[in-house]
Amino acid sequence: MGEIRYLDKTGDQKVIWNPENDDEVEAAEATFDMLKDKGFTAYRVKKDGTQGKKITKFDPKAGRIIMVPKLAGG
Repeated sequence: MGEIRYLDKTGDQKVIWNPENDDEVEAAEATFDMLKDKGFTAYRVKKDGTQGKKITKFDPKAGRIIMVPKLAGG
């Protein structure tokens, strides 16, 4: 199973997909692309939960992806 986690104004959000289910993969990729278009940065998380690497394209076999919004200075 794969998972995208991100925060929005309503709180913690999660999108889960089965890599073998094309409809779920398509919906997860659409969410990934929408968040990227809004300026979010994506990180693939390692299986042990530690920080992985920054990614720029959706990978249905990534496992867990965390999307971080653009931070504003002030």
